[in-house]
Amino acid sequence: MMASLSQLAIFLVIGACAANDDDAHAHVANQYKKEDGHGKFSYGFDITNGIGAGEAGDEHEVKGEYHFTSKEGKPVKISYTADENGYHPHGDLLPTPPPTPEAILKALAYIDSHPRWEPRSVHPHAA
Repeated sequence: MMASLSQLAIFLVIGACAANDDDAHAHVANQYKKEDGHGKFSYGFDITNGIGAGEAGDEHEVKGEYHFTSKEGKPVKISYTADENGYHPHGDLLPTPPPTPEAILKALAYIDSHPRWEPRSVHPHAA
């Protein structure tokens, strides 16, 4: 009995792994697309294998997200904004820069508090 339970457990684990890797049989579970004719839009979709995305915006700003399941089985979600200042992604998966060293912060503060002085050029008047 114990052997058949462990075999059943192994079979279920293998089946679950195969189900996650079965992208060939994935299909669209949900999708939408809207446009108002004045530049505003939204769209989104979800696929049965855990992949999905959504986005909404206009000609000035777009906000969206996409998600999937990693090979390790962890859910991954990236949200973003795109505007006149560029593309700004956010998510736990994205790398972050190391903290700025204290000496650099002090140097930047010194530079900000001591603006560069440039003498005005004197132009002789034409006679």
